[in-house]
Amino acid sequence: MASTTKGNTLTITDIKTTTLEAPWGQWTRRWLLVRIDTAEGLQGYGDTSASPQTKAHVMGFREMLVGQDPTNVEVLQRSMVSNAYAGTTASHFDSGLAVHAVSAIETALWDLAGKAAGVPVYKLLGGKHRDRVRIYNCVGTLESYREMEDVYQEMGTTILKFAATPGVARAIPGGMMGEHLTRKGLAHLVQLVEEIRAYVGDDIEVSVEGRCGTLNNAIRFLQAMEPYDLTWVEDLLPPTNVDAWATLTASSPVPTLTGEGQHLRHEFQEYYRKDATRLTAPDFQICGGLSEGKKICELADLHHLLACPHMAASAIGVAAAIHACAAIPNLLALEFHAMPQWDRILAGYRPQIVDGYIEVPEGPGLGVELDEDETRKYVVAGESFFE
Repeated sequence: MASTTKGNTLTITDIKTTTLEAPWGQWTRRWLLVRIDTAEGLQGYGDTSASPQTKAHVMGFREMLVGQDPTNVEVLQRSMVSNAYAGTTASHFDSGLAVHAVSAIETALWDLAGKAAGVPVYKLLGGKHRDRVRIYNCVGTLESYREMEDVYQEMGTTILKFAATPGVARAIPGGMMGEHLTRKGLAHLVQLVEEIRAYVGDDIEVSVEGRCGTLNNAIRFLQAMEPYDLTWVEDLLPPTNVDAWATLTASSPVPTLTGEGQHLRHEFQEYYRKDATRLTAPDFQICGGLSEGKKICELADLHHLLACPHMAASAIGVAAAIHACAAIPNLLALEFHAMPQWDRILAGYRPQIVDGYIEVPEGPGLGVELDEDETRKYVVAGESFFE
C-alpha cells in the first residue's frame, strides 16, 4: 500500500509477524517478516533473521508502540533499545535477539515514514551518495561458483567471496589437530585460494571468509594470503576480543573485515579506535536498523574505513539495505546472495542488477511491495500470515 497521507499524523494500530522459509544453497533460511499497521491504512514492512525469541521480542514491543506516530522513527528506536537492555520486552530476555527485533521494526517504521511523506527511505536518511549500489556475491567453494557461474556473469559480479576455513582444512587428513591449523591444512587452504585466483582472473576482486578460531591460526592464515591481493579476509576470529583483533590486523597488510554479528554503535566503536579491523560489516537487519547501521558506517568513516555491509535478508531486507547503502558515504559493496527466488515475494517493481550493481528504488518508503499470494507460499508450516 503506497498511498501517502501528507499533512496527517499516522497512528500505529498493530504489529504482526510471519515467518518465511526458502532454500539457501544447500541449506534452508528463515526470516521473520514484520508488518506495522496504521489507523490510516498504510502498512510498513521490515525483516530480520527468524527465531521464536526474536518473534517474542517483536510482540513484546507491541504495547509500547501501538498508539504512537511511526514517523518518529529514531525516537521509537531509542526507546526500544533502552527497553531491550532493561530486559522488559520478553520473559526470556536476550539483548542481541531483542536488537534483531528492533532492527525489523525500525525498518518497517522507515517504510511507513517514507510512504507517508511520499519519498524513498534514502531521502529520509539524508539523501543518496549513489544511484546504484555495488554488490558482492558470497559463493562458497570454487565448485559451487562454477555451478552458478552463468548467473554471476549475467549479474556482472565484480567481487566474489569464497570460503577457506579450518572446516575446509579439517576435511583432509591431518589438516587440523584439534583447534590447531596444521602446516598441511594451511597449505591446502593456500592452494584453494591460488586456484580461485587463477580461475576468476584479474577482473574480479576476491575476498575470503576465514573463521580460524584461534589467534595463531588467524595470523598464519592472514599472512599466507599476502601474495594473492585479496580485497579482504573476513571474520577470522570471534568478535569477543577486540585486542586480539587489533593484534591480528596489525600482523599483515591484508585487509581484515568483521561486524556481521555485532549490535549497535557501542559494539563497533572499540574496533575503530583500536585499529582492530580495516573494513566494517554491519548487518542492517540485526545491528539496530537502518539509521543505526548508517551511524555505524559513518563512525567507521571517521577512521577512514570502508563499509561492506553483511546481508542475508529476504527481499524486504534487500530493499532496505539498498536504501541504507545509498545513504552512507563510505560504501565498498553490499553482500548479496543470488538465490533464484530472492525477489519472488515482491509485487510490481523489483530492483534490477546490472554490471555488478543493484539499482536504488525510487518509490515511496522502501519502494517495494509484497505479493501476498506469492509470499504465502514461503510461510513456515504452522505459522499464520500476519494474523
